Amino acid sequence: MRIPEDKIQEVRDATDILEIVTRYVTLKKRGKSYVGLCPFHNEKTPSFNVDPVRGFYHCFGCGEGGNVFSFLMRMERIGFPEAVRHLAEKANIELPAFEEDNQQEKEMEALYRANRIARDFFSRCLMETEEGEKTRSYLLRRGFSQAAIDHFELGLAPDRWDGLIRAAQKASCPESVLHKAGLIIPRKAGTGFYDRFRGRWMFPIMNPSGRVVGFGGRNLKKEGSPKYLNSPETPIYQKSRILYGLYQCKNGIRREDLALLVEGYTDCIQLHQHGFDYCAATSGTALTEQQAQLLCRYTKNVMLVFDGDSAGFRAALRGIDILVEAGLHVRVAPLPKGTDPDSLIRDQGKEAFMRILQSARTFVDFQIESAAGMNGDATPQSRAQTAKNLIETVSRVRDPIERSLMIKDISEKTGIDEVLIHRQLRDIRRDEPDRKENETMSLPAVSAAEKGILALLFAGSDTLAKRIFQLIGPDEFTSETNRIIAQNIRRVFTEEGSVHAELLLDRFSEDERILPLITELLSMEWGEDVDREQYGIDCIIQFRQGLIQRKMVEIKQQIRRNESEKKDIAELKHTFRSLDREMRKMRQTVLDDWKKNVEI
Repeated sequence: MRIPEDKIQEVRDATDILEIVTRYVTLKKRGKSYVGLCPFHNEKTPSFNVDPVRGFYHCFGCGEGGNVFSFLMRMERIGFPEAVRHLAEKANIELPAFEEDNQQEKEMEALYRANRIARDFFSRCLMETEEGEKTRSYLLRRGFSQAAIDHFELGLAPDRWDGLIRAAQKASCPESVLHKAGLIIPRKAGTGFYDRFRGRWMFPIMNPSGRVVGFGGRNLKKEGSPKYLNSPETPIYQKSRILYGLYQCKNGIRREDLALLVEGYTDCIQLHQHGFDYCAATSGTALTEQQAQLLCRYTKNVMLVFDGDSAGFRAALRGIDILVEAGLHVRVAPLPKGTDPDSLIRDQGKEAFMRILQSARTFVDFQIESAAGMNGDATPQSRAQTAKNLIETVSRVRDPIERSLMIKDISEKTGIDEVLIHRQLRDIRRDEPDRKENETMSLPAVSAAEKGILALLFAGSDTLAKRIFQLIGPDEFTSETNRIIAQNIRRVFTEEGSVHAELLLDRFSEDERILPLITELLSMEWGEDVDREQYGIDCIIQFRQGLIQRKMVEIKQQIRRNESEKKDIAELKHTFRSLDREMRKMRQTVLDDWKKNVEI
C-alpha cells in the first residue's frame, strides 16, 4: 500500500530528525550541521552528518545517506510504510485507510506480505510447537546458537500439507497470492493447493533492504524429497539479483572492506556466529552481473571460500570474469577436500578458518595452480590454453596499471613471453567492440558534469532549474542513477513548480543505490564566491562536449573497423569533422541558448 504524499509530508514536518537520530548516535553541533560516529560502519573520526533544517543525513565515510524514514528503516529493520506509521503514531497523526493506486505496486506489496506471513508462521512453528522443539534441539546440536537462529530468522515448515495455507487464511491472505509468491502448489486434480515447504528447516531469503522475498528449505527427513528446496522466481524474487545473508552482513563488509562468498546457507550462518559477519552466500548458483553490482555497493574486495570439489565452487569460478569486469578485486581461499566452511569451523575452530583466509591467493595464482595444463609434464598446447584463459579474464580488468602488473605476473609464472601476452590481449579487446564502446559511455568529464548539474538543481533557484531543463533533458544523462534522479527532479519541478528535495528523499527511501547519491548531492557545499549561474553553464558545456567526444570515439572505432575490412569511410570521416566543428562551437551555442526564455 502507498501512503498519500500529503500524509507523508505531514509526518515528516512533525518529526525532528535530530530527536530520532540521537536515540542511536551521539551528535555534536558543527556549524549548521550535527556530526557523530556513523552507526553503519566502524570509525574513530566522526564523519556522520545530520542536517536538521533540510532533514537528511549523510556519512562521508561509507556513503550512506537518507532522511528520517530511511534512518529508522535501517536501524529498526522495517519497511517504509512501517517507518511512516511509527513516526505518525509518535506525532499523534492519524493515517487514513487507503488503497494503492498503482496495481503493480499493490501486487508486489501483497507478495511481500505473503512472505512475511510465511516467515512468522515458520518462526512460530520452530519456537512454539513440539515439532519445533525437536528441530531446535537438532539445530543446537549442529552448533547453531539461539542468537544465530534469531538473527537469520530461521523457522520450521511443519510436516503437514496445509499448515501455511490455514495460517494464511487466518491472516486474510488469499491462496492466489500465496501461489504467486511460490509458497503453495496447485493439486494435480485441480481441487485446491498444498504447501510447497513441508518438514523443512526454513531459511528466509531477504533483499538488501531486509524484506523477505523467498525461502530456502532444508529437508529434515532422511529419505524422499531433495535435500534443499528453494522458492521459485517471482516478481519480487529473482535469484540472479540476491545474495543470501547480504542484508545481515552489509555493515560487516563495509567495516572489513571485504566480502566473503560461500556456497550455502549454513556456511554463511556458521561463519557469522563465529565473528565473520562479512559473509554472504551464492546458494550454489553461478555468480551473475547483478550480484557483482550488489557487492560493488559495499566493497571492491571479494574472497571466494568454497570446497574445491563442489559444483557450486566450479560455478563460482566461472563467475570470476563477471566479478573482475564489475571492477572487483578477487581472491580465492579453497578449502581442504571434503570440507565446507560449516563443517571446518565446527570441527577445527575459528583459528583454522582464519588460517584458510590468510592463505588466500589471487585468482591468477589460483587458476595457474588449479590448471591441469600447468604441471611439469604439461604439453605446450595445454600451457597455452591455460594462459589464454587467464588473459581472457585479465582483459576484463578495468585499471590499466593493475592489468599490466597482472600480465607481468602471468608471464613470470607461466614462462610465456610478456610481449606475446600483450599481443593476445590486444586481439581479445579488438574482438570486443561492444565492451570498448560501453567504456566510452562513462567518460569522467560527463559523469562529473552530470553530478554538478544535479547538485545545482538541488541547491539553485527555480529560475536556474528552468534554465537547466531547457538545455538538458533528464533522459540525456548517461549514468542510470543520475538519469533516474534527473527524471524525478523534473517530475517534481513540473508538478510542484519547485525542486523539493524532501519529496525525492521520501520517494527513494528504500533504494540503497540512489538515496546516498541524493544526500551526497545535497551535502555539497557552495562557497559565497561561487557564481551558480556560471557554474551551471560550465557544467552544461562540459556535459555537451563529453557527449560529442563519446560519439567521436565511437566513430573512430568504426573507421578503424571499416579500414581493416576495406570498407568505404568517407561518410564516417565527414560525420567526424562535423562533430569536431560542433565541439569547437559548443561554448557559444550553450551561452546563446542560456539567454533564451523557454517555457518549461
